[in-house]
Amino acid sequence: MNYYAILFIFNDGQNKIMSDTKYWLALNMIKGIGTGNLRLIYDGLSQSRLSARDLFDLEEEEIVEEFHLSEKIAKAVLEAKKNLSRVEDELGLLEGSGVEIIIFFEKRYPQSLSNMLKNTMPPVLFVLGNSALLHEQGAAVLGDINVSEKGSLVTSRAAKELVSHRIVVISGLAQGADLIAHVSALQHGGSTIAVLPFGMRHFKMPKVIEAFFDEKRMLFVSTFYPDREYSIYNSYERNRIIVALSRAVFIVEAPSEGGIFEAGKSAKTLDVPLFVAEYASYPKSASGNEKLIAELKGIPVRGRKEGEVVIPNLDKLIAKVKFGE
Repeated sequence: MNYYAILFIFNDGQNKIMSDTKYWLALNMIKGIGTGNLRLIYDGLSQSRLSARDLFDLEEEEIVEEFHLSEKIAKAVLEAKKNLSRVEDELGLLEGSGVEIIIFFEKRYPQSLSNMLKNTMPPVLFVLGNSALLHEQGAAVLGDINVSEKGSLVTSRAAKELVSHRIVVISGLAQGADLIAHVSALQHGGSTIAVLPFGMRHFKMPKVIEAFFDEKRMLFVSTFYPDREYSIYNSYERNRIIVALSRAVFIVEAPSEGGIFEAGKSAKTLDVPLFVAEYASYPKSASGNEKLIAELKGIPVRGRKEGEVVIPNLDKLIAKVKFGE
């Protein structure tokens, strides 16, 4: 099911694209403008009680003199005017589709992203589904595409355990551990957030999720413009966003290098509690687990038996998410 085929699912008439949105999108498209400069622009406009629309009506000299902004920013505003037509076309496709656009200064924007990432936070989020999930307690469940059979069970049981404590499961949307985590969470009545490594126009609902999908319990998030295609760089950035949205990260299986291992590094850098599955022997898809535990001080997660079933012991992780302990 492709992006355009699922739009009707979300089209409840509640998506209202702000009149100022196109101006911020146009500014964000300018290379080198960055989140820091966008914040300066927003602060200047707020102090003057003006909107981005007003800013686009000014000449370069007026922007510099009235808002005390640099010539670089003033030139960026002029350059952004050239993007308005393209942005309007894109908004025309999104409007009424259920895709919400959240700008960094809105109350709907998740505080964790601005607090942790500061001037490297994504200025714009494109979201599809229940955006309120961005403000609920969540934990990341991450693992390799080629997750082992044991890792698949650990992933499924971890997601089930988290949602039983009303914790939102956050992951990517790749084959393997990501999809297993989402399906298990939805299957057991929980909620999930899937962060995408491409723009919304390239989004396709995985068939394995369709049977359990509930728009009130799932959210798809992209930090990329709708026409942006997948790339390795995007997947690394996607994982960084997953970590920043989470109150704790559980890595089921990580190869010794690659995106999942880098997510572990992001957790360490951003001071997000990192938990790592510890096995008696590690498959290739978990060859980086020991390193995550030894070098990045990941907290080992071992199994515990409940009846005839062994489940990952996530008590410490759950305490971190729920109580910060």
